[in-house]
Amino acid sequence: MLVNRKNKWKSKIASLSLAAALITLASAAGAETKSAFLDGTSISKNTSLIEAKRNGTGKLLAVNNGANTLTRGYAYKSIDWWPDSIVASTNWLNPGQEETRSFTQTKGDKYYGQIAGQTIGSRGYVTITVY
Repeated sequence: MLVNRKNKWKSKIASLSLAAALITLASAAGAETKSAFLDGTSISKNTSLIEAKRNGTGKLLAVNNGANTLTRGYAYKSIDWWPDSIVASTNWLNPGQEETRSFTQTKGDKYYGQIAGQTIGSRGYVTITVY
């Protein structure tokens, strides 16, 4: 009996691709994302708290969508009995720029994002994702 080796490999590659896609979806399940926007009423805005459901890596995205001022994004770990700790921060962003940073998260700890502007007229937003 002859076996078409080319088709055999195609089915293995397809199976491996499907498995990789399922693993990626499963690892993203349970992620929670919060955003905060600078709207011209203050120089900083915070997201609400997100509790980490597992150990891993969180993400911070900061975007400057204004004109002529700088913005910067921060990710904080909330600590009840001590000042909150910065776990990630972006560079100062010029108008039209965005930047993503990763940080180590610990199961059970709470995190939030902050967008800070150079002036009250700064515009931008921050998004924090915790798994």
